[in-house]
Formats: sequence, structure tokens, C-alpha cells
Amino acid sequence: MPRFDTAAIADIPEDTPVKASAGATDLVLIRQGDAVRAFTHACPHLGLPLSKGVVRGDTLICAFHHACFDTRTGRQAQPPGHGDLRSYDVTVEDGRVWVDVPDLPDGAEPHPLPAYVRRGLDPRRFVIVGSGAAGEACALALREQGFEGQVEMISPDTRAPYDRTALSKAVLAGGKRVDDLTLAAADALAERDVTRIAGTVAAIEGNHVVLADGGRHAFDAVFLAPGGAPNVPDLPGTDLPGIHALRSADDGQRIAEAAAHASKAVLVGGGFIGLEAALSLAKRGLDVTVAIRDAVPLAKVLGERIGRAIMAEHEAKGVRFLTGANVAGIEGTDRATGVALEDGTVLETDLVLLAVGVHPATGAIEGLPREGNGAVATGADLSVPGLPGVYVGGDCALAPTPFGPARIEHWRVARQHGIRAARAMLGAPSAPDDIPFFWTALGRQYRYVGHAEGWDDIRFDGDPAEAFVARYVKDGRVMAAVGAGRDADLARLHLDMKAAEGPLPA
Repeated sequence: MPRFDTAAIADIPEDTPVKASAGATDLVLIRQGDAVRAFTHACPHLGLPLSKGVVRGDTLICAFHHACFDTRTGRQAQPPGHGDLRSYDVTVEDGRVWVDVPDLPDGAEPHPLPAYVRRGLDPRRFVIVGSGAAGEACALALREQGFEGQVEMISPDTRAPYDRTALSKAVLAGGKRVDDLTLAAADALAERDVTRIAGTVAAIEGNHVVLADGGRHAFDAVFLAPGGAPNVPDLPGTDLPGIHALRSADDGQRIAEAAAHASKAVLVGGGFIGLEAALSLAKRGLDVTVAIRDAVPLAKVLGERIGRAIMAEHEAKGVRFLTGANVAGIEGTDRATGVALEDGTVLETDLVLLAVGVHPATGAIEGLPREGNGAVATGADLSVPGLPGVYVGGDCALAPTPFGPARIEHWRVARQHGIRAARAMLGAPSAPDDIPFFWTALGRQYRYVGHAEGWDDIRFDGDPAEAFVARYVKDGRVMAAVGAGRDADLARLHLDMKAAEGPLPA
């Protein structure tokens, strides 16, 4: 086995990930006391460098998308991504760190997958409704935690689970095809004996899932994670061809194809997805206008100062904003040709993208207790009170968090819900809730940790036009923070909140 001298131990600060090389293999070295451990350098999510991350106790957190790993074993503890870090044998001799790198066969995975079982003699049947981030994470976790019963996944989307976060970015910009977004190997679920069923769930009746076509599937436990459905304003002309909403891979493909033959696009709504899509379409050379009711995009979520910085970044890349815009309807005969505003203005366009949010898809499933917006309130383990064996997660769940009950429409949270639901379905105790986190690619990468639906003050460290961190303070506690250009600082805040099991003292 080849052995490599990778570093002097004196050059490796404690609890600080350091990049090293062992021949052609890139490593991340972590020193804790006299012990040094060596792991794969790339994060399994997008291959980004873990040496940019932060170590706290037994946790290594990726600074970019906050996947977490055990510094003792390399085992992945929190998503995104799916795969552990390969661990290498280390010896320290005469102050030098030597790493053994085995000769691996071509194509060997640098991120070994957790061991899993296949279907066995367990008579139980677990049903998963939805094949998105939450549903896939639940299916994988069930097998990895030893469940040998039947697992059925029901969804109208027959594609292998894919990375929805890339739709508004790489797909609309033209850099990737929808088929490039598959999360795991296309046959990963089949290899784990997960039965895929094409269908739409209409109701929960007792211990049965009822499909729209009348089919019935008995369950011992069911995890409902059908995701969200795009909001469509009740306005004239919204059913014309040329009008799009972005939610599914098919939506993304249709918009990308339409953009290839368009010169102008109007986006109605200024949320994260709409603004990501606006930049992507502008990159393709389209004349892009974003029509929003507010004076500043994202001001209600991030505050006016940060919203203005984001607006300026978009304008610098050619995106035009029309603020204070109330849409009256869509004009056109055979297809959409313009967006009409209440003041009489008509925005001529070849493509209309409605980006005015989503609502829980559980609203179409009878037999569930729902809140006013269609969400389902759950317990800490995502169980639904009064419905034994029923769990809800992802965009549809109004679930307890360290920051109070919340419905959080973010991909990392959905994957955490899938893993949490799998443990609950198996009767295993849940780990403490992790801290909500999301990222968005606008004019630059923004990262947000915690959850603040309101605040008394926003405390800035740095200028939002440059590198900064902003903390959202409510009742003397830091409920959330957002930043750009300060990735490691956001990762440290995440770990601080995790240690505190919630908000921090201001």
C-alpha cells in the first residue's frame, strides 16, 4: 500500500481542516490533540473543498451547503449529499504525518455509501408519497437503518429523484439538462427493493392510501411528502400557452426550451426562485423584467438593506425591476404576448414565468387535518396527531423547530425530514432537531441559517454590498443570520446554534 508524507504535524492547527495531497489523492487532515485523521477532501454533495469548512468537537461542517460529518469516522451526519468520507490510515513519525492510500480499482467511490439491507421477511409495509428530496431520503434511510419490509414510493413523477435546486439555475441558464440532475444512481432505489408506483394520492382512509384512480395501498406507516404546487393567480389569461411556473423537472425543461426561442421574459414575483430564474434567463441573453408589488425584493424576508443589494446585483447583470406593479392579467390570443398591469401598462413578452410561491400539495389529499394554507401540523417526529402511523414532511409540514413551529420550503430541511420520518416509522428515537439552513445563488451565493419570521433589529457585520453577516434579533435572541462572502462565519454560527439547540443570545 503506497504511503505518503503529507505534512508536518506542527503545521496542522487543532480543530482546523487542512488540505493535503497523497500522490494524486487530495485529503483533508484534521488534528485533535495528538490524533490526526485523514479523509476525502471533496464533499459528497457537489465536490467542494472540505478544507474550507469548520470543525467543532466531533463535527466537520462544509462551509458551502452545511453537510456535516463525524470527525472520528467520516460518517455523514447531516445532508445534503449522500455518502461518507473515505477514511485513510494515519501514522505520525518524527513530527511528520504519513497517510496510507490503498490502490483502489478504477471508478472506486471516494464517498462510500452506508451499508443497507434489501427486502427480507419483515411483513410490514411502509408507503412513501412523493419522490422528491424528502421521499428519497426516507427510502434510503429506511434500508440503511435495517428495515427489511416492503417499501412503496408513490408519485406522479416517474423520474428518478433529482436535485430540484438546480432547475432555476443551471437548467434555465442552459448549462445542464434535466437528466443531469439525478441525485443518486438511477437504479439506487431498485437496488434497495423500493417499488416505484406512478399515481396521485387522493385520500388517507384508515390504514390505506387511496389513489385518484381508485387504487388502494395498505400501510403500517406512511410518510406523506408530495411537496408543493405552484400558486397561480386568479387573473384573466393565466391559462394561455407561453405561461409557466417552475416546480418540476418537466417545468424546467419546458421553460428552457421556450427560452431558446424567446427574446423577452417577464417574471411575476420576486422570491428566491423567481430571482434565480431571472438571472438564469438573463445569462441566456433574454431581456428580463421582474414585476413585483413591493418596492424592494425580499425585503420581508431579509430586510430592505439586503434586498436593495440583491436588486442592484441583478440590475448590474441586465435584469430590470418594475416595483409597485399589480398584475391585472395576461394578454394574448393564441399565446401570452404581454403582462397587463392595473395602471394600464402592458409588458410585451415572449415568455411569462409566474413565481408567486407554492402551497402544500397535501391540500388535495382528503383525510388529513390541515391548517389554513393546507399545511399539516405535526409532532416533533413528524407524526400527525390522531392518525396513527401517518407522518408528513417537507413543504407540507408545519413542524416544530428550535425556533417555533414553522413550514420551511427548503431542500436541506426536506431531506432531514425524510431521515427523521424513517427513524420514527421504525420506532427509533429522533435526534435533536438540526438548525434550518438554506442557500441561494443570486448575484452571488447567499447563505441563511436559523429561522426568523420577524425581527426587532438586524445587526450588520460588514456591508451588504460587500462581504457581510447580518443577524436577525427578536426579543434579545439571534433567531437567524444571513451572509455572503463569509461562508466559514455562517458555518460557525450554525454550529453555535446547534450547540445551543436554537436561538443565540444577542
